[in-house]
Amino acid sequence: MATTSATSGVTTSTGTDAYGNTYTTSVSADGLQSEDFIKLMLKELSLQDPTNPVDSSSMLDSQLQLSTLEANLATVDAMGTLTDTFQQNALSNAASLIGNIVENGEKDDKGNVKQYKVSSVEGSDGKVYLTAYEITGYYDVYTFAETENSNDSLDSTNSEDSITLTDSKGETHTIETSGKTYDQLAEEINAISGVSASMAENASGKYQMVVYVNGGNSSITSTGDLNMSYSINSATTYNEEADTLLYSGITKIY
Repeated sequence: MATTSATSGVTTSTGTDAYGNTYTTSVSADGLQSEDFIKLMLKELSLQDPTNPVDSSSMLDSQLQLSTLEANLATVDAMGTLTDTFQQNALSNAASLIGNIVENGEKDDKGNVKQYKVSSVEGSDGKVYLTAYEITGYYDVYTFAETENSNDSLDSTNSEDSITLTDSKGETHTIETSGKTYDQLAEEINAISGVSASMAENASGKYQMVVYVNGGNSSITSTGDLNMSYSINSATTYNEEADTLLYSGITKIY
């Protein structure tokens, strides 16, 4: 017959021997603890056959194994909690990288270390990943003072007038400006490697020469009587497709 013992959640099946003694045939429990085992051991001892006593050392060994199992399960639970905490901390730290430029040591076809701008972070399977866009170029952008028409002549009549452009490699390029129009100047600047220039119509219907210098770290100066004013800004271009980077693989942050 099967009965439920005083120990909560433990079901024991019992039988009766030829002498009328009751003995336990099986025990089942989803949450058996050390305290439950001790109660069962005492109950077993009280019901044992005096002519064939239970081996107490075997019962104690079983209890020790149960205690070891409980300790291992507790360790597994603690490690699981620690892993969750670690992932949350890593995710929180990674969130501070959003908007920053990072490197992970990968290089492009030219041997240059790739740089990425981070747009978002995500945790998955115990790891933290960054969604980022690879930077494809840096530019200095020069916007010159406006003029009525793109074919207007420059205010440059001195034969010594010129502008000098220093590119990102430190190389200088000097262009004479005397007697030239804005269109002609933009065309000559546009012929320089790594530089582009054009006349663009602005919202007011007037024209401005815009010069892009690849790589940044450039400068433009004028000599002689020529005084061409401009504003300078920096621009960055990115790959259209996002990359997924492993947070632990980041080697440099800007």
